[in-house]
Parts: sequence; C-alpha cells; structure tokens
Amino acid sequence: MKRIILFLFVSFSIYLFAERQIYVAERATGKIIIDGNITEEEWGKTPTIKRFYRAGDINKKVNSETIVWIKYDDNYLYIAGRMEDKDIVAKATGIDGSCWNDDVFEIFIKPKFKSPHYYEIEINPIGTVFDAFYPRTRIHFLRSCEYKSQLNFATKIKGTLNNWKDIDEGWDIEIAIPFSDFSETTTPPKKGDVWYFAICRYDYSYYLPYIGVELTSSAKLRRANFHLFYDYDKLLFK
Repeated sequence: MKRIILFLFVSFSIYLFAERQIYVAERATGKIIIDGNITEEEWGKTPTIKRFYRAGDINKKVNSETIVWIKYDDNYLYIAGRMEDKDIVAKATGIDGSCWNDDVFEIFIKPKFKSPHYYEIEINPIGTVFDAFYPRTRIHFLRSCEYKSQLNFATKIKGTLNNWKDIDEGWDIEIAIPFSDFSETTTPPKKGDVWYFAICRYDYSYYLPYIGVELTSSAKLRRANFHLFYDYDKLLFK
C-alpha cells in the first residue's frame, strides 16, 4: 500500500512540476478557409510553435522540422502544420485507420488540468483520420474509439507519395475542430482560459538514420510516448 501511495505521489509531482511552455492561441481576425493552403492572410506571419523536440531525447537535434499555427473563434479551434519530410509515406485508410504506421500529424488535447480525460486526433497525408477520447488512460481504448470528431481538414503534399527514390519537400495540413467535439468534458474556452496540449509527429523516411522513423513533439516529452499528458504544454486563449 505504501508503495502505491508513493508511486501516485511521485506521478502527481512529475505532472505538477513538468517543464511546460505557454503558447498563445489568438482569435482569428477573418475567415480561415480549410483547403491545405497556409496563407499569411489567414494565419499571420509568425507561427505559434516554431520548434519541435525529439520525444524522449529533447536535446537531440530534430531531422524533420515542424511549425504550427493555432487560432480560434467562438466555434472552432484552428490548427495548421507545415512539416519538412523528405520521404512522404502514407498507406492507412478507413475509419480509425492505423495512422501511426504512416507519416502523421497528431493532436492531443487535455482541456482540464485536474481531470484525467484527454483527446487524440491523428491525420495522415492522404486524409485518414484516427480520433479517440480517453476517459482516463489508454486502458479505456475500446470505449475511446466510439468517439468521432466532426473536424474539417485538408492536406497538401509537396512531393510524391510512397516513393523513397526521390526527395520530397514535405506536407501541410489545416484543421478546424469544433468546440462541440469537447462538449462531454468542457465548455468552449473564454479569453484567459488555459488548456493543455501537444502536437506530435511520426515521420517515417528512407532518409532518416538508424531505424528510419522519428518521433517529435511540441512538448518536451521525457519518454517516447505521446500519451504522457503530464508533460503537455499550456495553450492560453487570448
């Protein structure tokens, strides 16, 4: 019993004192068209997130860089990602396809610090979506797959798909997630509210060293596990 209490105390302490960055989600000043074309007029000059980290090894240089823009309005959370990728790989299809076996853009959202639930949305370059709601942890996986987001998205591939013989530029993604997707656990954010989140990537590539896959995240994850929500950063709605 003492060991269990000690484990819970240490786990909560790690969660509480994790090294978090604060990113600001600004209100969209105009209409954002979800077409895969990231324009300055819609998203602004400066990305919200300019740097990603190697999951589990944050001091090691990232091979494939990523930048992300985040906006919001009364109804939607808008996220755009621009990813370097020399070898674009995507084969998973179907509802809740195994996107994690492809190049993939992943969003993890935990609206409330003291509540255990969180959300996961994955999209690969060819538009296959995996989405899940975890009431507590991934042990609730079967229930989590009942969750279906009503998001709108578009991708833009800059290169050739599934061809390791040439060098690609990368791919872009634009996403609009309705706040109603989170209605089971929270209300739409107001100015000054803080949610917790991480944007993550799997990058499979012929051009990557060693095993040919790189896991990166906007959050400084201390292990190569995107579900370490106690390491997620803060998203401040301005």
